[in-house]
Amino acid sequence: MKGTILLVEDSPAFRKTYKGVIQGAGYDVIEAEDGEHGQWLATTAKPALVLLDLLLPKMNGYDVLKQIRSTEKTCDLPVIILSMLGEQVDIQKGLDLGANDYAVKRFHSPQEVVRKIQTVLADRARAKGLTTYRLVPAEGREDAAKLQQEIGLKGGFQCSSCDAGMCLHLVPDYSRSDGHWFSAQLVCSGCKRGF
Repeated sequence: MKGTILLVEDSPAFRKTYKGVIQGAGYDVIEAEDGEHGQWLATTAKPALVLLDLLLPKMNGYDVLKQIRSTEKTCDLPVIILSMLGEQVDIQKGLDLGANDYAVKRFHSPQEVVRKIQTVLADRARAKGLTTYRLVPAEGREDAAKLQQEIGLKGGFQCSSCDAGMCLHLVPDYSRSDGHWFSAQLVCSGCKRGF
């Protein structure tokens, strides 16, 4: 098996369909029928990735994602949201909370969802081999103030969700051959949310 996928979905029909296709691609699948069980399995079962519905009983998917991102054991666990909610505001909220990708059930076939799983896991495997850098912006510097204004941070380099300090996460971009290039993202040192 290529790894274990946690499928958090309340619909038995959707669970059966996606489980079959994901297992056919060589993954083991564990299931949760509600948000509380899904959050518990994310922490205890150590899956390689979580496929997460949003409209769940007991705890909605957004709250499950917040718990995953705020828990040290699971903060780096890849999560793909798989939902009927396909409005841009829903997608943006999921990505802002730390989802690695988002699939809308009516627009993405189970095979396309498997390709998303493969891509996210391949990206994670590549990232493990990279030397990355984390820098803490110095608020007193003129360029830090410009950066803060440019990206619209009103509370300084503090996370708006948990009030922890942010750092600049730099990942080398080896696709460019003309010098040293990096992709950069501000990441909360507390809840690990990206900005």
